[in-house]
Amino acid sequence: KKKGLRGHMKGVKTRLTPRNKRREEAEDPLVESELTATQVLSKLLGSMVVMGSFFLKMPQILKIIASGSVEGLSPEAVYYELPLYSSGVIYHMLHGFPLSTYGEMVVVMIQNITIVLLMWWYQQPPVQVREIATRTLQFVAICLVQFNLPKRIRPVLSYVTVPLLITSCFPQIMANQLQGHTGTLAISTCFLKTMGSAMRFFTTIAEIGGDLGLLTSYGTSAFLNGWMVVQGYRYQEKTRQVLEMAKKRRG
Repeated sequence: KKKGLRGHMKGVKTRLTPRNKRREEAEDPLVESELTATQVLSKLLGSMVVMGSFFLKMPQILKIIASGSVEGLSPEAVYYELPLYSSGVIYHMLHGFPLSTYGEMVVVMIQNITIVLLMWWYQQPPVQVREIATRTLQFVAICLVQFNLPKRIRPVLSYVTVPLLITSCFPQIMANQLQGHTGTLAISTCFLKTMGSAMRFFTTIAEIGGDLGLLTSYGTSAFLNGWMVVQGYRYQEKTRQVLEMAKKRRG
């Protein structure tokens, strides 16, 4: 009797262990369908972010070309965005993450390079050749260093994007605050980046497993870009007046 009771309790204990519980959940078709639904939703959101990235910087690019001016843009903010996205691309590539989790970074990086070229073309006073060469060499050197990082310190790349985000967005936020307008800054771009970062926060948890560095980066991006969206709404009337005056001066 005593032996039977002990054996019975041992069987109950075995059935209640976390490992067996997870196995039972995995065999449960309802749980399996929930996991599949989450993965499908994550893939769908990831595809939406990648497709949306093709239009992320286009409003900014078209606005610069149409106005023939980079009025209101912070050069430092533009420069710092390049290593921001290159760090993300290189981090994902080195870890072998699926392209669906970072495809938009490649697209946006190319668009950022386009904005830098436009800034060099339209900026007044003109950008010196020495500065162009220095900035180009700095970017190439940063990429080479990131690609050749030892395995043990590669995770640092995901955290490096946080200070880069702050240094790229905060000068623009302060410039908006001090001048009382957003100039040629495309607020629609900031809004898309806010939404894209929020979506990536979810897909990172679903597909990669909650990488803390990436989650911190996406959370910071959503907050800072959301701040600029609020500024765009707040200063929209003054911005319209400034752009009209700039157009008249050129005319």
